Amino acid sequence: MNKIEKPGEEKQDENLDKGFTVKEVASFINETPNVIRNWFKELRNYIPHEKDSNNYNIYKSEGIERFKEIQALHREQNWSMKQIEHYFATGGESFKPEPEKKAGEIIAEELKAMREEIEALREENKQIKEQLDNQETFNKEFVIPGMQQLKEGVTSIRGSIERDKELDQANQAAKEAKRLIAASNENPDNQKKGFFARLFGK
Repeated sequence: MNKIEKPGEEKQDENLDKGFTVKEVASFINETPNVIRNWFKELRNYIPHEKDSNNYNIYKSEGIERFKEIQALHREQNWSMKQIEHYFATGGESFKPEPEKKAGEIIAEELKAMREEIEALREENKQIKEQLDNQETFNKEFVIPGMQQLKEGVTSIRGSIERDKELDQANQAAKEAKRLIAASNENPDNQKKGFFARLFGK
């Protein structure tokens, strides 16, 4: 039975020694260049490749076969990149399953997360209450007594000012009395009037 050649297959055989670019590999296996680049980014340690004169990655037959293997595992068997990486890392002898979580497990995880969040909120509220209690204690011991002392000090100052005013008025009255006495002694006519009459202007 004769082998049916695919378009471009002859070109592939001719360029195996030279190597193929990302775009060429993508066209060979019917993927986009971006997919090939992403696969290489995830699994570069397991994909044979070389650098050309322009420092671009090129792939020969082994590299192309590895891309085909990745394609089969990822597209046909729905393996993740992590599973494929584990598979290659163990020489193709081990498959790392990613078990699907049951509804009960998902709900249990969500409830656990909610409990942890509630516990964190309780702890935060506890810290806030402790801060408020400490502030209240500080106010009782220092702020309120300090304000009372300040109030008493203001009252004392006001009393002192009033006393100073009264003393000043008394001094003014005494000075006026001395002035009138001195004036009476200097003017004999004023001596006829009584002292208190002259003092109060009568």
